Amino acid sequence: MATKLFFRTLDSDYSTGNNDANLRGTATAIWNCRQLSTTAGSSAVNAGTALTVAGPTNGVEVGTTNPNVFYSPPLDAAATISGSITWNLWSAENSASANVAINGRIEKVDGATGAITVIDTTARTTEVALTTRAVNNFAKVPAAGVACKRGDRLRVRIFGDDAGTMATGFNFSFGIDGPTAAADGDSYLTLTETLSFAAEPAGTQIFPTDTASDVATASNDKEAWTTRGGGVATTVTNTVAGPTSGVQATDTAGGTVVDWFTRPLVAFTLGGAVRVNVRGSATATAAHAIPRVEVAVCANDGTSPVVWAVATVGNANLMAPSEAGNSFLASGSDVAVTNGQRIRIRFYIDDAIASSTGGLMASGQTATIYYAGAAGATGDTFLTFTQTLTEFVAPPGPHVSPYPQILAH
Repeated sequence: MATKLFFRTLDSDYSTGNNDANLRGTATAIWNCRQLSTTAGSSAVNAGTALTVAGPTNGVEVGTTNPNVFYSPPLDAAATISGSITWNLWSAENSASANVAINGRIEKVDGATGAITVIDTTARTTEVALTTRAVNNFAKVPAAGVACKRGDRLRVRIFGDDAGTMATGFNFSFGIDGPTAAADGDSYLTLTETLSFAAEPAGTQIFPTDTASDVATASNDKEAWTTRGGGVATTVTNTVAGPTSGVQATDTAGGTVVDWFTRPLVAFTLGGAVRVNVRGSATATAAHAIPRVEVAVCANDGTSPVVWAVATVGNANLMAPSEAGNSFLASGSDVAVTNGQRIRIRFYIDDAIASSTGGLMASGQTATIYYAGAAGATGDTFLTFTQTLTEFVAPPGPHVSPYPQILAH
C-alpha cells in the first residue's frame, strides 16, 4: 500500500534549527515550517507565492515572504525510500513570460543528528498554467534508495524551476490545504512504500527538577524523575550572535551548563517519539531564541553518552519577556537501555529561524528556561516518553556474616 502525504499550512512543531541555504545557495534566516501530513485539508485552499528570478536557476522555493519547508511526523518503523514518487502539485504563474516549471525535493532528516540526506529532486521543465492554478502530476524514481530509521522524518521543498529560462519580475503560486480531491489545493506526493508514523507518546512523564543528581560530572547535574520539583527553578543562558548550533542552558548567565539525569533505569527499548513541553522567556523578543532538546542514553555514572534524539521547536512562540510554553516531538531509532543506565536530558537555545517573526539569534540578551513548577503553570516543563520508565534497584550482594566462623578443634 502506498503512502500519500499532503502539503498543509498547519505549523510543524519541529525544525532542524539549521540556517539552511535555499536552492540558490543563499542562507535563509527564516523558514516557514509546515506539515507534511497523512490528512488532507478540510477548509479553504491556501496558496504560497514566490517571485521569479532571472534564469537559469537552481530553483526558487515557494513561500509568501519566507520559503516553506514541509516536515512529516517521525517515522515509526524503518523503511527504504527507493520506489517511484508521484507528485500532484497545483500551481500557476501570473504571466506566460515567467517561464516557471514546478518541482519538488524530498529529503530524510536524521532523528538523532538532524543531518539531511537528499532522496530525490525532480527536474520537470513543463510550464505551469497561466493565472488559474492547475494540477501538475508527474512521477520519478530516485537514483538510489535511501534507508530511513525509526525516528527519522521526511522534509520536502516545493520550488519553481526553468521552463526554458525563468524570467524575473513575475510570480508563481502553489495551492495547498484543498478540501476537495482533484481540485485546487489538492497537492500531495505519493510514495510507493508503506510508511507508518509515530503515535502521540502516552508513557512515563519525566520532570526536570532542581534536586542534585547522584551523578557527578563537570556539569551542574540535576535529577529528572517522575515527580515534579518542589518549586519553580530556572536556567539563564547568554545569547550569542547566530547562526549557532545551539547554546546549552546554564544555571546562571555565563555559569555552568546543566545536565539532567534520570535515576538508573530497568532495561527497556527507547524508541518512537518523546513529547517535549518546555517553558521559557528572553529579555527581548529580538534575542530570536527558541528551545532545543537533546536526549541521550548514558552509563550509570553519566559517562559514555549516546545521543538518541535532537529536536528544535518548529514555528514557535519566540522566547520573549513573558514566559510561554512550546511543545514539540523529539524522536530517534530504537536503542536498548540496559539495567542501570540512565537518560540524560539537555536543553539549548537555538536560532529562531523557524518562526515568521524570528531570525538568527542576537547576542547581548539572556534566555530563561523555567522548570520544576506545578502542572499547567509557570515552570511546567516535562518530557512524555512512549515507554514506561522504571527505576532500577541493584540486587543486594551476597550476605557476609559479621562473626568469624568458629572452627571445631
